[in-house]
Amino acid sequence: MAEQLITDVKKRPAGRFLSLRVKIWIGFILIFTPVFVGSYIWFYSYTRERVFQTITDDLVQTMYGALAGMDKEGFVNLYEEESTNNPMCPPGKPTADTPKEENGYYPEDNPLYIAHEDWLHSIQQTELKESVYGEPTKETTRLYTYIKGPDEGEVIAIGSTGYFREERGGFRFCQRYTSTTTRIYEGLSQRADSWTPYTDSFGTWITTYAPIVDDDGKTIGAIGIDITASYVDEVSAELLRQGAFAFIATFIVIFFLVYWLSGLLTRPIVGLAGVAKEIGEGNYSHEWSENDIKRDFRDEIDTLTSVFKVMVDKVAQREQKLRARVQQLEIMIDKSKLNQQVQEIVESDFFQDLQTKVRGMRNRFNKDE
Repeated sequence: MAEQLITDVKKRPAGRFLSLRVKIWIGFILIFTPVFVGSYIWFYSYTRERVFQTITDDLVQTMYGALAGMDKEGFVNLYEEESTNNPMCPPGKPTADTPKEENGYYPEDNPLYIAHEDWLHSIQQTELKESVYGEPTKETTRLYTYIKGPDEGEVIAIGSTGYFREERGGFRFCQRYTSTTTRIYEGLSQRADSWTPYTDSFGTWITTYAPIVDDDGKTIGAIGIDITASYVDEVSAELLRQGAFAFIATFIVIFFLVYWLSGLLTRPIVGLAGVAKEIGEGNYSHEWSENDIKRDFRDEIDTLTSVFKVMVDKVAQREQKLRARVQQLEIMIDKSKLNQQVQEIVESDFFQDLQTKVRGMRNRFNKDE
C-alpha cells in the first residue's frame, strides 16, 4: 500500500517547487507594493499641498506682524523729505524715458531710510526664519514697501531688502514700477495674494501684498513679501526625500517581518508535509511533541495536526490489520493449493491403480490367514 502510494506520487508530472513561505512573501509583495506606491503618491500630493499652505499662511502672518511693528509716521516722512529735496523722485524723475540704472536711488544719508531698511531686514532675518520651513535667505525672500504712483497701475518703491544683498538689487527708493504679471497695484487697496508662481524681471515668485494704513485709517502705502517658487519646490523635495526614506525603510522592515511571520505560520504545515512523506515511505513511528498538539491559542493548523495524528495512528493500525489478514490469506491459499495437489494425486490413474493393487494384496493376505 505504502509502496503503491510512493509510486503514484512519482508518476505525477514534475514541476518547479516553490515553498509556501515564499509564495506568501511574493503574494504580500504583489498586494502591498501598489498600496505603498499609492500611499506614497498620496503623501507626495498631501505634503506638497500642506507645505505650500503653511508657507503661504506664514507669509501672511509675517506681513501682518510687520505692519503692526512698522513706524508709519517715519514711512510718510521719509518720502515727503526725499521727494521734496531730491529731484530724483517724482514728479521730477524718473520718467518713462529714464534709463533703468537711473530709475531710483539709495538715500543712504537719510536716517529715516536707513531705519526703514533695517526694519525690513530684521523682519526678513527673524520672523521669516521662524515662520517658514528651513532657512530662507536674502536670495529666496524679499520684503519691500511702496506707494501709489502718478500713473494708473504704477507704484513708487520706498524700501527693499534687496539693499542688503552683496550685489544690491530689488527696488530702489523712488523707483517707478508697473507690472502686468503681479497684483502689486491691487495691494494698495486690499490684501492681494499671488499664490500662482509668476515671473518678473527679478525672478519667479509667490507673493502677498497688503495696504499700510495709518492710525487714522488712511492708506499711506503697501507692503509686499515674496518668496521664490523654487524655495517651495526645494522644501517640498526635502520633505519628500525624508518621506521616501521612511517609506522605503518601513517597506523593507515589513518585508522581513512578513518573511519571518510566513515561516512561523508555515512551519507546522512543513512539519506535516515531512510526516506525510514518512508515512508514504511506510514509517508510522513519528514522535509528536507536546508543542505540536497542545497550545494555549489553537487555530486551524492545530486542528489539522490533531486530526493528522489521529489519522496516522488509524492508518498504522489498519495497515497492521491488513498485513495480518494478508498473512492469514496466504496461509489459507497455501492450504488450498496443498489440498488441490493432494486431490489431483488421489484422482490420478497411477494413484487409482496403486490403490487397486494395495486392496488386492490385502485380500490375498486375509485369505492366507
